[in-house]
Amino acid sequence: MRITLSSQAVRRTALAGATVALSVVVAGCGAGFDAQTNMPYQPAEGTNADSGAVAVRNLLVLASADGEGQLQGTFVNNEQGDDSLVCIAATDAKPPADAASAASPCPVQTAATAPFTFTNFKALDLKAGGAVNLPPATGLPVTVTGGKPGQMLKVTLTFEKAGPIAVSIPVLTKDHYSPSPAPEADGEAHG
Repeated sequence: MRITLSSQAVRRTALAGATVALSVVVAGCGAGFDAQTNMPYQPAEGTNADSGAVAVRNLLVLASADGEGQLQGTFVNNEQGDDSLVCIAATDAKPPADAASAASPCPVQTAATAPFTFTNFKALDLKAGGAVNLPPATGLPVTVTGGKPGQMLKVTLTFEKAGPIAVSIPVLTKDHYSPSPAPEADGEAHG
């Protein structure tokens, strides 16, 4: 017994097939190399950057309104060998005046030569497969002077082996990560 479809059933079948084909084409417009799901997503408020296998994660400054703060972040070495962060300095700094300071891997920057300065910085050893957090668990934190909340600081990170990284890091208020707001000047807190 032969089954035949009415012309209405043929039209419905053709329309359903066209709808499926069109939906596949329209859905494909959002896929490709520039699809939003293929774009990097940074859930952190700090800056992320990479130099080869060395990764910098969530680098930021927590500072007070007068421009005194601390550098925060994590450095991860995914390389097979050890490396070290030998310098962090303002990108927009004037070159050092003396030859000895210019030859140093991390020339000393002052308020006269840079828009902001880093103090208490010592080279960070980045062991292969390891991570280093700032501020350190022991020892002095890296202090930043001249970076005020709301600014972006242009810095250059120089490594012993990995290439340098030029990034802009945000300056946030010191109480940015506080679980409760700071008390008001008159002693009252908003609740």
